Amino acid sequence: MLSKRETQILKLLFDHKHTYLTSQEIASGIDVSNRTARKYLHLLEDALKQESLATIEAKQGNGYQLKIEDARRFDEFYLEEVKSQMASKDITTIQESNDRQYYILNRLFFEQSTVYVDAIADELFVSRSTISNDLVEIKKLITPYQIELQSKSNKGIFIVGNEQNIRHFIMNYFFMERLHDNLFAFSMYANLLEGISVEEIVIIVLDECRESQLKLSDFIVYNLVLHIGLAIKRIQNGFFMDIQAPISFDEDSIEYQTALKILARIEHAVGITFSSEEADFIALHLKNKITAKTIFKKADATEEQIRAQLLETLKAIDQDTPFDLEHDTILIDGLMLHFIPLLTRLQNNSSIENPLLEEIKTQYPDLFELTVNYFSKMPVFKSYQVTEGEWAYLAIHITAAVERYFNEQKTHVLVICATGLGSSQMIKNRLEREFGSRILIEKVISYYEIAEQDLSHIDLVISSINLGNVVLNAPIVNVSVFLGKDDIQKINHEISSNKGSHFVAGRKESDRKELVEEQVELIERSFKPDLFYFVGEHSTKDAVLKELISKIEAVEGTDLQENFLKQLKLRESYSSVVFSEFMAVPHPIEALTKEGHVAVAVAPEGITWDKEYQNIQLVFLLSPDKFGKFEIDKVSQMLVEIMEDDTFRKALAFSDTFDNFIKAFIDQFKKRE
Repeated sequence: MLSKRETQILKLLFDHKHTYLTSQEIASGIDVSNRTARKYLHLLEDALKQESLATIEAKQGNGYQLKIEDARRFDEFYLEEVKSQMASKDITTIQESNDRQYYILNRLFFEQSTVYVDAIADELFVSRSTISNDLVEIKKLITPYQIELQSKSNKGIFIVGNEQNIRHFIMNYFFMERLHDNLFAFSMYANLLEGISVEEIVIIVLDECRESQLKLSDFIVYNLVLHIGLAIKRIQNGFFMDIQAPISFDEDSIEYQTALKILARIEHAVGITFSSEEADFIALHLKNKITAKTIFKKADATEEQIRAQLLETLKAIDQDTPFDLEHDTILIDGLMLHFIPLLTRLQNNSSIENPLLEEIKTQYPDLFELTVNYFSKMPVFKSYQVTEGEWAYLAIHITAAVERYFNEQKTHVLVICATGLGSSQMIKNRLEREFGSRILIEKVISYYEIAEQDLSHIDLVISSINLGNVVLNAPIVNVSVFLGKDDIQKINHEISSNKGSHFVAGRKESDRKELVEEQVELIERSFKPDLFYFVGEHSTKDAVLKELISKIEAVEGTDLQENFLKQLKLRESYSSVVFSEFMAVPHPIEALTKEGHVAVAVAPEGITWDKEYQNIQLVFLLSPDKFGKFEIDKVSQMLVEIMEDDTFRKALAFSDTFDNFIKAFIDQFKKRE
C-alpha cells in the first residue's frame, strides 16, 4: 500500500496525465516542500515500476508526467489506493478544482457579502485545507493583474487592486468565452497542437501585451494566436520560416521585446525552439498600423483600396449564398490583418506550408472552393501565384465567419434534467434530431446546477422537470423526456421568432462508410452476451433489474445488488427512466463499477414497470465506470434510434438470443452504407 503522500502525488499525476507537473506544482498540491515532494516522487516511481503498472517520466524544463503501461491493472490499483487513503477528500480532479476556484472568484468579484474560508468549505462540502489550496491557485491567477488576495479576522478574505486591473481580470477570466466565439477556427487545429492549448496561447498573448501596455483588439488577438498556433504546428512538423519580415524591428522596441517574451513562454510550455523570424512576424502583428502601410504600398494599392476590394468580394459571395459576410467586422478586420504577412510572402516569391490544407479540403471542400473562386479575382492577388496552402489560410477565416453566421441563426438552448446521465443525453439527442440546425444546445445541466451565469447567452430553457418557483431570465418550456408532439409544438412556438434553420455549405462531411464502421464497433464494444437477458414471459421491474444487476456482479466479481438497487430507486425518484411506452433506460446516479456496462433485457411479453407502463419490452441498464471512460453519450444516441424507428424496435424486442439482438442492431446501421 502506498503512503498518503504517495497516493496524493499519484492522484495529482493521474488527474494531469496529459501534461507535465513541476516539482513545485506537486509540492504545492500536497502542501510540502520541493525536496519532500521529490522524495515521495521517487518512492512512488519505485512502487509503480515494481508492479509494472506505470512509469513517471521526468523531462527537464517541463516536470513529471505519468505514463501508464497496463491500463486495466493500473485502474484497479489506482481505485484501491485512492479509496483506501480517501485521498479524494483532499485532492480533487482538475475540473472540480477549477469549479471551486470559479465559485470563490465569483463571490470575491461580484458579491458584496463577507467571504470566510470556513464558510466556503462548508458550502462546497470540502475541507479547509482544500479551500486553502484553491486560494493558492487563485493567487497565481490574480497576481499577474497586480491584484492581491488579503484576509482579516473581521472581514474574511477579499481582493485588493485598482479598478482597471480588476476589470481586466474579470474580462479575461469570466468573459473569455466571448473572445472564444471569435476563435472558432482554432477548433479545426487545436487538437493537432501538442503540449499547449489554444486557451494557453491566448492567455500568454494577453498577459504579455497587457504587461507591455500594448492595446490589442480582439481580432488582432485572433490573428496573432492563429499565427502562433500554426507556427507551433509547422515547427512540430519540421518546417521553418525562410523569409524575412517586411520591415526591420529595433530589438529594443516594445513590440519586439513583447514578441520575445511571448515566444519564450510558449517555448517553455511546448519544449520547442522558434526561429528569430517568428519574433519579427509577431512584432509585425503587434505593430500592425505601421507595417500595413509598408506592405500595401508595395502592393500598388492603399489599405482603403484593398479593403474595398475585399468588401466587393464578400458582397459577391453573399449574393450567391445565404451568408452575410459583408457585415462581419471580425472577418473583415481579420482578413485585412492576414493580408499583411500573406502579401509579404507573395512579394518575396515565398510561401509557408499549411498543416491543415488536406483537412480543410476534405472537411470543408465547398468553402475551400468558394474561397479560391472569389478571392482569386481580387486585383491585389491577380499578379501572384497563390498556393493552395495560402488559400486554405483564408478559408479558415471564411469557415469561422460562416459558423458565426450559422450560430447566430440558432436559438441558444439550456437543457435541464434531474440528475440522470441517461435522461440528459437522451433528451439532448432527441432535441438535436428533432430541431437540427434550428437550435444550439449550450449546456445540459442538472436541477442543482442552475446558476445565473449559465443564462447570459441563453434564448430558451428546456426542462424535463418542473422548475416550480424558479425564476430565470429566459423563457422555460417544460417537456417530457419522450419529447412528444405537444412538447415539440411548444418548443416550435418559442423559437418561431428566430430565423429558423439554414443550410450551411461546407459543414464537416463524415465518410459514411467509416461512420457506420465506427457505430458497429461501438455496438460490439457496448453489448456482451454475459449481460443479455431474454425474458420469456411477462415479468416485473424488480425481477428484471435484480437479474440484470446479478449479471453485472458476475462480470465485475463483486457484490453490487443492494447499493445498485438503492441508486436506481434514488435516480427514479427524480424523474422517470421510461423513455417510450416500450423502453426503459435505468442507471445509477453515481458510477458503481470499474468498467462501463450495458445490461439488456428483452421481453416480448412485456414488463410491468409501474402503473402507467405495463408493457416495457426493452430495458437497457447503463452502468458507467468510475473513470468516465464509458461512452454513455454515444450509446444513448444509438438508443434514440429505437424510439424513432418502430420496425427497429420490434426487431430488437423479438430477439430471443444475443446473436439475433446484435444482428438486428448492426443491420440497422449497416443500412446506411
